[in-house]
Amino acid sequence: MSPRLAIALALGFAATPAFAESGQEWLSRMAAALNNASYVGEFVSESADRTERLAITHRVRDGVVSERLVSLSGNGRELVRENDEVVVYLPDQRLAIIERRSGRSDLMGALPQFEGRMASWYKIDYVGREATIFGPTAVVAVRPLDGYRFGYRLWIDVDSHMPVRSDLSDGAGRVIERLRFTKLDFVNDIPDSAFEPALDRKKLRWVRQSPQAEDEAPAWRAAQVPPGFRLSVSGMQAVAGAGAPVSHLVYSDGLASVSVFIHAPAPGQPPVQRSGRSGVASAFSTVVDGHQVTVVGEVPPRTLKFIATGLHPSTVPATTSPATAASRN
Repeated sequence: MSPRLAIALALGFAATPAFAESGQEWLSRMAAALNNASYVGEFVSESADRTERLAITHRVRDGVVSERLVSLSGNGRELVRENDEVVVYLPDQRLAIIERRSGRSDLMGALPQFEGRMASWYKIDYVGREATIFGPTAVVAVRPLDGYRFGYRLWIDVDSHMPVRSDLSDGAGRVIERLRFTKLDFVNDIPDSAFEPALDRKKLRWVRQSPQAEDEAPAWRAAQVPPGFRLSVSGMQAVAGAGAPVSHLVYSDGLASVSVFIHAPAPGQPPVQRSGRSGVASAFSTVVDGHQVTVVGEVPPRTLKFIATGLHPSTVPATTSPATAASRN
């Protein structure tokens, strides 16, 4: 029996005709494989102006998820996860940032995982079978139902249910980012040493992100967000170049996410109003109530502008509901 088939059987998901024609079922099994299998691999992330090779180690042992993501090109950044705690190592800045990220792993954020409620914002279709270097795959298309998000096409291995390729597409169907595995092996006994960063941690400046207390309301909120987007994270975060921690909000539809950073400009520092793009991520900066607002995400630029222009301090009452604001935009 092949290792990939053994993993599939261990998860209780043998490839059968019962779900062969259902894109949603393939995505559910893909999510189970990503979160429950132990594996090591390498993949390439490609966009119009960037190509990056990365290595991933993922282990599930006694219910504890450990991950390590390492850039094999560029600045050598690393991310190491132990359940909800993530450490981001930035050797070029001699910086390590400790964060808490509840829920599923987002180290593999370019490989989407879907919740049932997202069916309201995306159309999911089974396309057919295609051969890859790993063997036969099921191809699934995920198409947004509006202009606020991007679409995906996924190649899911029929034995292991691991996604071996993912294409991110804009509203015109153009591929703007491609992720493809070049190596993928399932390993049962991954040692703890595999999750140690390859750098001297004593030489780094350590910063711990402060999460929002559960009973503490965010200092800022958005009066308008696209349909399906909800506030998923709020708190204070250290950002390089900022003199003090900045307010950090994350809005997500469960697949696409938008990060919002808000801070008062330093004395003598003029506020910035501009938009830009780095790889597949877009950014939009503006000024709200004397504060610098920067919104970033792998979504269409209109989504960033829509959220940013509706932000206000929480002391100001909201007058527009998200659904109403979205319909007027």
